[in-house]
Order: sequence, then C-alpha cells, then structure tokens
Amino acid sequence: MTNELQADSVKFSHRDPALNKFRRTVHPQFERCIKYGLMVLALLLILSPMSAAEDATGFFRVKQVEGKWRLIDPNGKFFYMRGVNHYGDGSGMPWVLSERYGSAKAWRTSVRERVRDWGFNYLPPSIGPTALNPDLVAAGGRLVTRTKEWPAEHYAALEFPFTIFLEYPKQYMAGPGMPDVFSQKFADDVDARCREVCLPLKDSPYLVGYHFCHNPPWHPRTRNFDQWIDDATKPGSAGRRAWVRLMRQIYGSLERWRRTYGIPVDSWDEIATLDRPLRGYISERRHLQDRDAFMARICEQWYRVYHDAIRRYDKNHLILGDRNTLHLQPLPEFAIRIMSRYVDVLSVNVMGPPDIVYEVLEDATRYWDGPIHLADTGAGIYEGPPAKAGYTARNLDEFEMVYAGMMQMGVEHPQIIGFGWCGFYETPSPSGRSGLVDVRTGDPLRDRIEVVRRWNTWMEDQSR
Repeated sequence: MTNELQADSVKFSHRDPALNKFRRTVHPQFERCIKYGLMVLALLLILSPMSAAEDATGFFRVKQVEGKWRLIDPNGKFFYMRGVNHYGDGSGMPWVLSERYGSAKAWRTSVRERVRDWGFNYLPPSIGPTALNPDLVAAGGRLVTRTKEWPAEHYAALEFPFTIFLEYPKQYMAGPGMPDVFSQKFADDVDARCREVCLPLKDSPYLVGYHFCHNPPWHPRTRNFDQWIDDATKPGSAGRRAWVRLMRQIYGSLERWRRTYGIPVDSWDEIATLDRPLRGYISERRHLQDRDAFMARICEQWYRVYHDAIRRYDKNHLILGDRNTLHLQPLPEFAIRIMSRYVDVLSVNVMGPPDIVYEVLEDATRYWDGPIHLADTGAGIYEGPPAKAGYTARNLDEFEMVYAGMMQMGVEHPQIIGFGWCGFYETPSPSGRSGLVDVRTGDPLRDRIEVVRRWNTWMEDQSR
C-alpha cells in the first residue's frame, strides 16, 4: 500500500502544473535557504567556541570590562584572585612536617590541595614570618625567622596559579645596606635575578605575575626613607653623582646651592667627594624638598630597572610591583605616578574590614587608575597579643564580617582584582600570627575554614 501511495504521489507531481511550477520556482529557493541556513548554523557552531575564548592568550592578563578592571585567566575567563599568604618553605612550619608529611615536597603538594579544597584559586608568595619549633629554638635558633621565596621550579611543579617574589636585594626594604639603584652593580644583579626566575617561567600558564619586594620606603615619614638616601649617596658612588646632577638642575648655580647647604665648596665636582653633604643645611625646607625629589629619582630608577629586566626575559606575565603596606606607610603621589609607567597592577597590603581598607586605599585611588591587588589583607583571632601589623577580630563573627567584606569589595570596587589573606599558619604567642592552620599540629582550624570556604564559593559564583 505504501509503495502505491508513493507511486501515485510521484505521478501526481509530474502531471500537476501548479505543483510543477512550485517545484521549478519556490522549491529551489527554499532549498537554497535551507542550505544557506545550515551553512550559517554550522559556521556559528564552529565559531562559538572561538568567540567564547577570543580573549584567551595562554597567560593571565588584566582588562577593563564595562568600567571594572578584571583579571582574565589563560583561557579567557574572569578570575578573581583568592589566596592565603605566609605558608613558608617547610623549614619551620608546620612543626610536624617530617613525621606527618615525610618531605617538604609532599608538604608543598598538601598546601596546594588544601587551599584548592578551601576555595582559594592561587598561591601567593611563600615568604613570611615563620614560628620555629621550640626544640629548634632551644638548639640556638631564633623564635621567629623569615623564609626565602620558593624557587620557581617548586611553583611550576604544582601546576596551580601563583605569584612569586623576586626579592632582590632583600625581602623587606629596610635597615642598612640599601642599594645604590644608579650603579651598574644594581642593574647587573637585578638582571641576574630576573634571568634566574623569569626565564624558566616565561611560558608558564600558571604564573600570574612577579612581585619585587616588600615596602620600599617611598614616603618621607617612613623610618628607612633617609637610610636609603644616605646609603645610595656615599662618596664617589653613582648615586652621589646622580644627587649632584639633581642639585645642579634645581639650583642652577653653585652659589644658590651653597645658600641652602652652607658648605663652602668651589665646584660641583667637589660635592661628589664630601663625606656627608646631605646632612648639613641652612634651609631645612629646601633640604627636605631636595630629599623628596631625590627619592623620586630613586623610585623611577628602581621600577625602570626591574621592569626592563623582567621584560628582557619574560614578555608574557604581569608585573605586580612591590607589596606596599599602606596602613603603615602610605604611597606619595610621585611613587604612584611612576609605578603607573612600569607595573601592571598596584599591589598593596592593608589589614582590617572594608571601611578601614577603603579609607587607606583612598590615597592611592586618587592617582592610580589601574587594577589593584590586595596582596596581604585580613583579620585574625589571636590567642595572645596581636602582631603589630595585624587587625584583631574579637570573635568568629567579626572574622567572617571581614572576610565577607573582602568579597563584597571585589564585586563593588572597580579596581580590585583579588586578595591574599593573612595568613596560612596560626602561630602561638609571643609571635602572635593568626591563620587557618595550627602551626604546631598542621591541623586546619575548622571553624575558620568553614567561613572561608563558604565565601570563596560565593565569590566563585559572582565571578562567572
């Protein structure tokens, strides 16, 4: 019966003039529309994955999207940085490393697995205060020491997003022995450090970017501001020659310079040989202005040398600059303007709830137009007296208020692209550092882990 119906249909189609006209005109056009539509659909299906990944570069980068700065991961997806600081190098923390983990390598893997399970998505630099086991202290060790940064291969082996410190010439830019940034030695040493760290990482899809050091003393109120100028302007140094060039630029004539400094020299060259020409002055106002101006030259040279050395060996990753503790030493306007020429992200350390963080950030956000990373931030619940740089939460509720506030800031603030929480290990008094893991046992502090996991999950949903 079916064959008969099909045969009748074919016969009818051949002998019906109207149907034949339809087949000769409309039907071919319809077929072409179908074919064209299928081609367009196929093309869309082919191009859709490319469109979704059109921002994929294989590396982390920053981009302003609808007025908000965003960090974009190697696959082209939004990535709000969430990490936890100060886990050390395994030499002092946790105290049970050898019996519980067997090796520092196994311990490093456990750090990655833990932070990933808690909802963090990157490892900040490893350096930070390390509370030593009392047995080590009894053997002659210090109660608290600072660990060096992990070598690049330790981070790379974990295949997990990370940032890394270059930390030359020192982790914390404080105390005597500050570098003469105008010298060839400084340029050569920074180059060597960047070659050692940046060259092996230049193709890594896991590296977010490079930090330099902690807290260069750019602000004149900082304790080490004068220390750096004095160290960089020793007689006969490149820094002293840079100082003399600046004095000639400012004062024009030797006589005008003598009116400020009261030193009876006969030539500009003679200033380069004096023992302490920056300590004597008649006009304190001009002298302080001169020191500010010279520190701006130090700042410019510091960032230029670091930037150029990094880019010599790695053109792919972000330059995150120094981690500047704004609540202890604010950044002057000149430093922010200089940084804007050499770094991709402004990295700051600031402790406390959003109202404190926002207030501290204001001095920077008046001049900085780019993305901001809250590199070391948070609040602790301390068993003993709080650390001098910490913010003490009275209880778990206040701890959660601060942590949740960090997330809300990340959503509402147009510049913040992520944060590093302070910190990984809870160390007992007198070191008084608060964290998420007990340094004595290596066990997580469950009530705090529940808080951070809950809000990390919330932020992951917001970032999609």
